[in-house]
Amino acid sequence: KSEDAKFRDETVWQVNNLQKQIQSSLASSSGSNAQDSNNRVLKVHLWDDSTLPNGYREKKLYSVEGFATHPRTTLVDSPEDADLIVWVSVRGVLEKEIPPANYKNVVLLDYADGCIAHQKRGELKHMIGYFKRSFVSRDSNSVYKGNCTADDVIGGVLPFAYSGLEALVNKDVHKERKTLITNVLRTENHHNKVRARVVHWTKSFIEQHGLENKSVIGDVGNGYSASDFDSTYLALLADSKIIVTCNPFNWEGDFRLWEALLSGALVMVDQMAIPNWMPHPFVHKKHLVFFDTRNQTEFNSLLEYYVKHEDEARQIGEAGYNFVLEHHMAKDRVSYILDNIESRLVLD
Repeated sequence: KSEDAKFRDETVWQVNNLQKQIQSSLASSSGSNAQDSNNRVLKVHLWDDSTLPNGYREKKLYSVEGFATHPRTTLVDSPEDADLIVWVSVRGVLEKEIPPANYKNVVLLDYADGCIAHQKRGELKHMIGYFKRSFVSRDSNSVYKGNCTADDVIGGVLPFAYSGLEALVNKDVHKERKTLITNVLRTENHHNKVRARVVHWTKSFIEQHGLENKSVIGDVGNGYSASDFDSTYLALLADSKIIVTCNPFNWEGDFRLWEALLSGALVMVDQMAIPNWMPHPFVHKKHLVFFDTRNQTEFNSLLEYYVKHEDEARQIGEAGYNFVLEHHMAKDRVSYILDNIESRLVLD
């Protein structure tokens, strides 16, 4: 027995040692420099392009939370001290944007609406990653047409998405909810024309089924992209059983999807492409419900089903909520960035 125990102990030691060697070898052979043999944590500087408050949420909420909470990164105040420069751009005032032109290891996070690649990308001397939120173009019915890319970008333009944030998390997700259907999409301006259609569909459904006293239609709160999240708006989402939302017709990606998902309600949203290309894609009728913006009959059928099956709606809503917490928070977007750029990092 003592010989057997000794043999087992030696074997376990050999296996553990071999695992460490394999992991070290794989890291070296893949060119991964994100964590060297000393478990180096990357020092990240969020570049100030001089255009705040444009992109306030992207620059001061999403990016800060992501890189500050990720185990492989830490934030530094000076670009001179950084291993990685992250330029967060929304192109709100393009002519005033000052890019980090002369720094190495620059990642561009392009949160701007529309399909055009960043006009100042060519000024970057060492860009190792370009990630674009509005990565796809859509037709007048919000149907996918194609990808938005640029041939001159080394490694190509990569799709990107907003994510969950701690500020959006409903801390009482299991509470009783009083509002059956919520649709608070804005309908003014050209880019909201398909949203206006979906609001009309939702309102018509509510009126036909006599659900006016249980539902909310129309803009609520005073939040916008250069502000913190509105508490009145988030409280309504947290009180809702079903939330109907929709992207702008000619691009994908808005805050509303993530605000809705982290309320814990069942989320109905128009069909999307980008989430399918991100790690851990959503599953229709498991984490949320997708609908076709061209098919009102299908929309009504889906909405009626979940109005009549509230337990199933709640299960999907809570599954989507937990799925975002597990796989789609700001730190998870940082993992996606690092996994795609680490082989191109040049570290001292």
